[in-house]
Amino acid sequence: MSFARLSRIARTAAFRLTLAYAALFVVSAGVLFAGVYWIATAALQADMTAVLRTEALQLSKIHAQAGLRGLAPEIARRMSFRSRGPIYYLLQAPDRTVIVGNLPGMVPQEGVIDLQRNLNEPDRPAEDISLTGFGLRLHDGSFLVVAQDSARVRDMQRAIIEAFAWAGGLTLLLAIAGGAVLAVNFLRRIDQISRTSRAIMEGDLTARIPARGTNDEIDQLVVNLNAMLDRVQTLMIGLRQVSSDIAHDLRTPLGRLRQHLEQARDSATTTEGYAAATEAAIAEADTLLETFSALLRIAQIEAGVRRSAFAPVDLSDVLRGVGEAYVASAEESGHTLRLEIEDGIDMTGDRQLLSLLASNLIENALHHTPTGTTIRLALQRAGAGFAMHVIDNGPGIPADERDKVLDRFYRLDRSRTTPGSGLGLAMVKAIANLHGLSVELGDAGPGLDVALTMQPGPPERLDA
Repeated sequence: MSFARLSRIARTAAFRLTLAYAALFVVSAGVLFAGVYWIATAALQADMTAVLRTEALQLSKIHAQAGLRGLAPEIARRMSFRSRGPIYYLLQAPDRTVIVGNLPGMVPQEGVIDLQRNLNEPDRPAEDISLTGFGLRLHDGSFLVVAQDSARVRDMQRAIIEAFAWAGGLTLLLAIAGGAVLAVNFLRRIDQISRTSRAIMEGDLTARIPARGTNDEIDQLVVNLNAMLDRVQTLMIGLRQVSSDIAHDLRTPLGRLRQHLEQARDSATTTEGYAAATEAAIAEADTLLETFSALLRIAQIEAGVRRSAFAPVDLSDVLRGVGEAYVASAEESGHTLRLEIEDGIDMTGDRQLLSLLASNLIENALHHTPTGTTIRLALQRAGAGFAMHVIDNGPGIPADERDKVLDRFYRLDRSRTTPGSGLGLAMVKAIANLHGLSVELGDAGPGLDVALTMQPGPPERLDA
């Protein structure tokens, strides 16, 4: 593995986090080691002291029964009997004369005594011998010391140090190895994201980041990134489609505008002729401006700019107000507009946009149905939400074109001779999506049923 690769692994967040936890573990292990070391040492020293004290008290009882004459041979016998390892003795007369023992004479001192003596052990250097003793004054003034080499304590301490050193070292090595494995795995997944992003930057909008199905944090990030990429791809496809639609559908009004201006230049010879050509050109320009204004509004709605204006809205009141405003207009065009609105249906949204949605649906029905058609604006509760319908008994829309009429500039063949830009239902779709409403165009048998609902699945159908 190259140095650059190792350096990259060492800089990853996963590796640094692993090292941080390893350092925390080492510190914790150090605290544990100190506690175990101190407790084990204290316990072994207490055990040694208890053994020495018991030995000294037993000898003091022999002295009380047999005096120095009986105690001296007993100590000599025990010096040669080492069932618990080498034990050292000193029996000293009141005048500090050594009666028996393998310890030099000393100043009498009762209790635990720390002794460091050169005992001329043939197999051990003098500095390696450290004795712990227990001193006891006998009733006749003599002095007794029982001592034992504390090598067992040192061996135990050395064993604890070695055990923790090995365990800590191995743990640290395993942590570093584990961190490297995690870092390599992390880098592999980051590289997949980087490759996908480069492919997208190079123009491949279909590229997606593979998920492992582990549902961990990176997998959740991948799912969200892929959803974002799906949204970006949809928007880019929509943008291309809009650009194509604008180039195709605005060519006709721009051509008519140019034709009116050319006629004014070539044919108009009077003020009235110029005025008529100018009015026609202005009308075409107004149509273009309205189209661009509608496109801009759709773009703003789809971007969610208007979501900041959301507030509680009485949808029943909004639809009733819009419907009542169109009743007279419907009668003038020979249509019948019926309102079937249930009271008290509320939602959170933009009141102005919801009014625009209803207006576009009613105007679409008025413009594209023949005289005598009945149009129904209905609102009713449906489960936990509501369903809104605009239903007519006109010619309807063929099933294979119902989804297409929601796209920008799409118009049925029979509607191309009527005024309009083909943006009304696209505006409805954008407003519905902004408010979380599903839109479905169905067959009213005869006629068209435009349904907007908050329920999953197909909306309820109202009979015409």
